Amino acid sequence: MDGMYQNQIYAVIGRIGGNCIRARGTARMVAAVAGNIVKEWSGTSRIKQKLSSPVQWVLARIEGANGKSGSTPETIPADAARLVTLLAASFNAAHAGSISGQGEERGASIRAFLENLDFGEIMEMVEGSEPYVLKAVQAFNAELWKYPAKVGTMVATLIPLINILIKASREVLVPIEKAIGPDLLADIVLSLVKGVNGVDTARLITTFQEVLRRIHTGSLLLGKGGKPLMQIYLTDVLKACLPQMNPELTKKARIILAEDKLSIAQAVADALHDNPDITLAYLASMGSVKTSAVKARARKLRVYEDLGQNEFQAALSESLSDLDTYEIADLINSACRILNRIHALKPNFLLSLASGVADSLDQQAIAETAQWLVTDLVQAFKPLAPAVMPAFIKGMCELLSPEGGYESAAQAEAMQTLRATLAQAGGEK
Repeated sequence: MDGMYQNQIYAVIGRIGGNCIRARGTARMVAAVAGNIVKEWSGTSRIKQKLSSPVQWVLARIEGANGKSGSTPETIPADAARLVTLLAASFNAAHAGSISGQGEERGASIRAFLENLDFGEIMEMVEGSEPYVLKAVQAFNAELWKYPAKVGTMVATLIPLINILIKASREVLVPIEKAIGPDLLADIVLSLVKGVNGVDTARLITTFQEVLRRIHTGSLLLGKGGKPLMQIYLTDVLKACLPQMNPELTKKARIILAEDKLSIAQAVADALHDNPDITLAYLASMGSVKTSAVKARARKLRVYEDLGQNEFQAALSESLSDLDTYEIADLINSACRILNRIHALKPNFLLSLASGVADSLDQQAIAETAQWLVTDLVQAFKPLAPAVMPAFIKGMCELLSPEGGYESAAQAEAMQTLRATLAQAGGEK
């Protein structure tokens, strides 16, 4: 530390300490503490009482003083600000020169710290502190909940605290809203983005990705039975955790969360119903919002479109080769088997479900929607019919009348039924 700054820093710290001691009440508090220490020290010894009586007299005078001789504590903030400034100036002066030899000095200091620090003792201390920490927490809870009213007051304190934070945040933003124009505000805020070092950011991301790759590779190398180590450890944790959970409470918790979500949605709907201007503003902005989302997706697709043909083909081939079609088929098979089990247990579940929905639908509204929706869609896509319909009709014909004939009697029967239905609809005998 530079000598000039060192002397000034010590002087400022001394002034702060002196002001704290001379501040109203501080000297009396220090005198009271010192008086208790002297009293304990003297005890019943006549010699110690004789020796300490002058000190106790002085401390009693200080403790009984009215505090009028105190200094001005208003200088403490000024000295604190000066101290911070001097520390910054001292830091700048110390680092104004070359940094070539500073790494070795810091390395020696860190090495000395690590060499004299026994992490084994620290680990043993942490591991052995569990029962004592738990006992301390239990004792704290036992004493705390003897005063439930105080606990309630502590919790209730959060309400004004939250309101204060909201109001304070608003007050912080008020000058920005009133005094700073949009161009200056954008320049100030966006300068943060501009000042980010892209090269260092990329290096950080690359290092993080490499760490993830190494962890994953190590998990595969240390795995057993075709399972990565992460899966083995996580399975052990979950197997120990899940049996300790209460299934009934788990079910109720899921229902409670769903009902709370419903309550939030209904509260928002009620508030919007009473404030239609907000609803109209949301509706009016929907077009611009969706357009921006469409533009973002289109821009991403154009990136694929602009790729070179060879590079695109190589990447696509690798992606498709890594796509496990067996797993996709197994997913579909599992879903079908589950649906079949549900149907076997309750054969009419889908019929009941669909009938319940259909019976509750407004037929007139559905008919009106179908009338204009189909008509508008046909009119909109009619220009595309010459390009789409030939391939579509040809594909349907190949499915309905395959070249190799029907593969099963059920398929042939279904086709005969379709022909009969079409012929009957067309008026053929």
